[in-house]
Amino acid sequence: MKRRNLLTAFGTTGLAAALSPLTLRAQASLNAQEDQAKSRAAKALKDQLEQGRISPGAGELTQMPTPARLYRDLEGTIDLHVHTIPDGFPRLMDDIETVAQAKAAKMRAVMLKCHVVPTPDRAYIAQRAVGGGIQVFGLICLNTPVGGMNPEAVRMAIRMGAKAVWMPSMWAENHARYVRESQKSMGYETLGMEFPNPGETILTNDGEMKPAVKEILKLVADHDLQLSTGHLSLKEAHLLVDEASKMGIKKLIVHTVNYHVLHYPLEDQKRMVEKGAFLEFGFSSLPYPIWEPVDPKRRISLDDVVTSMRAVGVEHCIITTDSGQVSSPPPVECMRLWIELLKTKGFKAEEIDCMAKTNPAKLLGLA
Repeated sequence: MKRRNLLTAFGTTGLAAALSPLTLRAQASLNAQEDQAKSRAAKALKDQLEQGRISPGAGELTQMPTPARLYRDLEGTIDLHVHTIPDGFPRLMDDIETVAQAKAAKMRAVMLKCHVVPTPDRAYIAQRAVGGGIQVFGLICLNTPVGGMNPEAVRMAIRMGAKAVWMPSMWAENHARYVRESQKSMGYETLGMEFPNPGETILTNDGEMKPAVKEILKLVADHDLQLSTGHLSLKEAHLLVDEASKMGIKKLIVHTVNYHVLHYPLEDQKRMVEKGAFLEFGFSSLPYPIWEPVDPKRRISLDDVVTSMRAVGVEHCIITTDSGQVSSPPPVECMRLWIELLKTKGFKAEEIDCMAKTNPAKLLGLA
């Protein structure tokens, strides 16, 4: 990590000379903060290695060749959907651990997602803590803890550096209604929360888009941010995509279309893509033990995912891990497995790169 020199920033003017004692103290404080951050990151990685939570070589503490061989395909990839500690719910790894592993795998960027608070501040700290070498971004998800459809919360998140605004997830009425009708917890039991009744929606009682949502979309458009549909109902998702398209929002994502709670039909996926949206496919939504016994009728298989990808074209798709659950592998391993699964289904390297590198970069304004 390069030291930021505050005296150099001031220059050699008389003002700099007058402020130099204060500036030197500030410089010393900044250096100490950076040293402490690096020390904490190194200790976190060391503790994980000793506890067997990650494989040797997963961080910067070791120089073993294993990660370079196993995670070669992750170089330059971007994960737009990672859950980390701290959170209101159990998570596998914290911000710094997650970013340090992604950096060690030579990923280009990650975006931190939290259901309950904005994450741009955490992204900034995590990037500093690992000494740079990877870009880390934050977002705001419009769940009840941030006030739901709250333009002021969005405005402040943008000022803090948020790159994305996501519609409600676990607090969405669509998600909560599904839970009520199924009479099962559907993920809420692992999060340790009661499902809301009613949940958040973008609609008024008359079925129109709420004025606050339109205000939020204008903020997204004005700042050229990424917009995600979250766990909205199919009707809401179409309405949001239509309005976003009219307002000129270009960085539009249909949230984890392979998530069993959403279960959007293929023809609807195609319609949203025609309006300029990208389809997100999350690794953690693929069938595995945590989902299989819950709702087998809504099972979305890897073959179903491949069908969607081929139907709309990889140029309209992104892959994310949507990882961080205690029941999932670490995010870098989820991304590695995602890529390997796509290889088994005949996707070429350039097609995978399109979904894991090129398209996510466009959605972050990095392309």
